[in-house]
Amino acid sequence: MKKLIVTVFSLITFGTFAQDTPSADAIIDKYLAAIGGKEAIAKIQDLTISSTSETQRGTSETEMKFKFPDRYAMSVFANGNEVMSTIYDGNKLKNNSSFGGGGGRPPMEGKEAQMAAMRSNPFSETLYDKMGITRTVVGKEKVGDKDAYKLELTTSDGKKWNDFYDVESGLKVKTYSVNETPRGKFENNVFYLNYKKFKGVDVMLPSQTKRSAGQMGEITSEVQSVKVNKGLKDSDFVIKE
Repeated sequence: MKKLIVTVFSLITFGTFAQDTPSADAIIDKYLAAIGGKEAIAKIQDLTISSTSETQRGTSETEMKFKFPDRYAMSVFANGNEVMSTIYDGNKLKNNSSFGGGGGRPPMEGKEAQMAAMRSNPFSETLYDKMGITRTVVGKEKVGDKDAYKLELTTSDGKKWNDFYDVESGLKVKTYSVNETPRGKFENNVFYLNYKKFKGVDVMLPSQTKRSAGQMGEITSEVQSVKVNKGLKDSDFVIKE
């Protein structure tokens, strides 16, 4: 009898959650509306974001360039020297690093490269249909002291990660993923903080991010400037062999 009561209670609780919880697409649409709307996002032809980061190894500067819909470049500098870079030319994605000899690795191509570039896109949610990303509402969890909807995102080849959207504001507040490496699995948490509109930009972006980085500990990044529609060229996104 006790087991029956527990089962019935669980079914009632699940039914109430299902009724009160919006769909994954509704949660994503609320987020896109919260940052400025799909129309404002569609007007952005190119975007350059410059930021500084504090790590256990000191301060670094990062410049990310996006030429929509399918170009991406990122450079990380320490003490004035480029120590890491990524370039996506619309087909191939090449990583270079002075730490692990990344320059010797062959570039990613095709769907693998597209997926890696999409994960860096500040408006990645607008690409989910094109990329075949399925999305499911897992439930609610606390992020800090606020409730957030937890979404599970799954690629066509079965890779998964979780995004968390604040129930009240609709803003994306956290991403959780697990990376598998030859040294084992590493959990990654990225927190998106202090959304705001930068000068000349009609869309809000997080001005601060905090992320776990394995052996490097926590990395805190602050956006210093955002430039929009400055006429970036395809030649800015060429992979040098």
